[in-house]
Amino acid sequence: MPKQSLNALFAFTALGAATLAAATPTYEPLYIFDGQYTATLQQHAHRWHLQPLRGDEVDVIDHAKDCGSRKPIPNGLWFVSQDAAGKPELVAPSVTALPAGFPQHVALVACGEKADGDALFVPAVALTWINANVGTVLIDD
Repeated sequence: MPKQSLNALFAFTALGAATLAAATPTYEPLYIFDGQYTATLQQHAHRWHLQPLRGDEVDVIDHAKDCGSRKPIPNGLWFVSQDAAGKPELVAPSVTALPAGFPQHVALVACGEKADGDALFVPAVALTWINANVGTVLIDD
């Protein structure tokens, strides 16, 4: 093979590899509004934005001292599930970045009630609706 053809082949291969590397997508968590979740919590504002499939959206805001969480819940998408006792909890999927030592399961408890361990205290009216209607919550500040 002539030297010029060999050089052209190497250049073409290098260019193709560079193009492929540039086209490789990064997989950061991406949340689409009104798509992947039906409730949003803005922690510092103590604001729950509930998005039913039918009907008007509802905001529940409560600044009571016994609402919220003792330590901030990491931002991201959380599944609403139930623990072994049938009580509601948030479960972090693998796309939700958790700080070292932060639990993957956080109990959902009505404001004013007692809880063992890590818990997110939610106004009772919002907790009832979340428990019955929500599959995922976006925590975003």
